[in-house]
Amino acid sequence: MPELIEFVHDWFAEVESTPGRLKQVAFRRGTRLRAHVRPVATEKGVAEVVDLRLADGTTALQVPVAHLAVVEERARAA
Repeated sequence: MPELIEFVHDWFAEVESTPGRLKQVAFRRGTRLRAHVRPVATEKGVAEVVDLRLADGTTALQVPVAHLAVVEERARAA
């Protein structure tokens, strides 16, 4: 289930609409949206960036965790 997230900093993200097709999208501080949050694997094991699967089917790539806050998590089905 998607979480409600809020951007706490202005951020220009690379958004992938179809594989290999990227565009830059501005997310302004205070913007709220629902997205599936997927941590990006790192060698350290700690996700410092996430990919956001947005409601329109696009994916914002490698958004720093420090730029967003999860406002509401939906309960996951068991």
